[in-house]
Amino acid sequence: MHDETILWFDFETFGSLPRPWDGGRSGPYPRRDRPSQFGAIRTTLDLEVVGEPVELHCRPSVEEPPAIGACLVTGIVPSDTAAGLEEGAFIEAVIDALSTPGTTCTGWNSLGYDDEIVRFAAWRNLLPPYDREYKRDNARFDLLVAFRFAWATGRRSGIEWPTYEDGSVSLALGDLAAANGIEDHAETAHDALADVRATIELARLLRRSQPKLWDYAFGLRRKKAVSKVVDVEGSPFLLCDRGIGAARGHATIAVTIDQLDTNGRLVLDLHGDPAEILDLEPRQLHARFHRLDPDLPRVPVRRIRTNKLPMVTTPKVLDTAAEGWTGIGIDREVVESRMAFVREHHVRIRERLRLVADEPPETANVDPEELLYAGFPADGDSYAMRSARDGGPEALRRFSRTAGDERLAELAFRYLARTHPESLDAEERARWKLHLRDRLLGSGSGEASRASESLAAIQAARNEGADVRITEEVEAWTRGLAEVVDVELPKAI
Repeated sequence: MHDETILWFDFETFGSLPRPWDGGRSGPYPRRDRPSQFGAIRTTLDLEVVGEPVELHCRPSVEEPPAIGACLVTGIVPSDTAAGLEEGAFIEAVIDALSTPGTTCTGWNSLGYDDEIVRFAAWRNLLPPYDREYKRDNARFDLLVAFRFAWATGRRSGIEWPTYEDGSVSLALGDLAAANGIEDHAETAHDALADVRATIELARLLRRSQPKLWDYAFGLRRKKAVSKVVDVEGSPFLLCDRGIGAARGHATIAVTIDQLDTNGRLVLDLHGDPAEILDLEPRQLHARFHRLDPDLPRVPVRRIRTNKLPMVTTPKVLDTAAEGWTGIGIDREVVESRMAFVREHHVRIRERLRLVADEPPETANVDPEELLYAGFPADGDSYAMRSARDGGPEALRRFSRTAGDERLAELAFRYLARTHPESLDAEERARWKLHLRDRLLGSGSGEASRASESLAAIQAARNEGADVRITEEVEAWTRGLAEVVDVELPKAI
């Protein structure tokens, strides 16, 4: 047996530059953002610290130029971590810390960002992306989600809730820390360990102020607890999940309409009228379900995953909430009417949605390191991947040639080139150089190259009076990457 503990962790990153397949969405891009710093503190379930803090630094990537925006936020520039660990060794050490048996790993928005950094860094470096999340009685939690749940359910007493100018609540770590007397955080915000310490203090505040909510929310880190709520056929539940937004009180009433896979559920958002799912022509339903035209309203359907900590509970919780049903902008009688419609037509609704829900993700021209979610590798490739990583240059070459999964074949070559550059032959060196050139000269968010867009962003930051040390070093580092592969960047943008 082992004692259960919580590992509170946080990453700072060098960010990453846009790519064409981002579809115009701005960063951060956790599927390729490169880590710069990792900080972690372990506590008991009673939130008492055990052991020493963990702090690791990661060397700057030779493949991904740093993003000026990320560096200005964190204050970390490439030279600050040049003596750190190479990314493969860095993420291996991170996963080792996260994998202690009985560990619940958590942070502030860790499910939305930090966990993705772990997964994709593991994927790039031929390590298992998911094992640490559930093996050895491990689990994941996210304190931001718990605070959002407290707000949505009206369990707010004992906590100061900062607001924006429009009156909506701010759930930013820095704002909540400042409002609740965690005064030293502002001076060291966006330092990984400082953010971890502030997160632990806010966890203690929530647990002390709302102990019943804390226990319930923490229990939802086990997906079986989520399933007990969402898998009751024809039974609506309160759903507090990312993407619902402050204007709707961060919550809605939902009902499960279909099970997509082991963890995935398709739910109806009863804030909208489910009748329109049957009214729309199939082509219209497809376009609105997949948001092909952002100007069209979305259909009232959401995907949730039981292993990603959706906060779910009975709608009765709203009967005793401060703002109750009004706080989430929905009327109980409307919910009852829409549920009557769902119960009568649930088979037709489910069949209509099945026609449009199972569209595979677009993977054409997307870099293999960003295709983790394009499907699980075959068992044989997964086993060979682990052996190749530990087997040295020849094992990596063999795996790169024989892997059935093209994604892994390319990742194995890149791992070989990063970690064993001295072993590359002339052909491999030329291939690696072309890859590095593409990272600079390939398209960014528009027609300009990534390097040109980066230099333009650096100059824009300089024009706005940004920290000279940061702008100068990020530019120098980017130009240095170009020089290594014989690329001459323009002197000024």
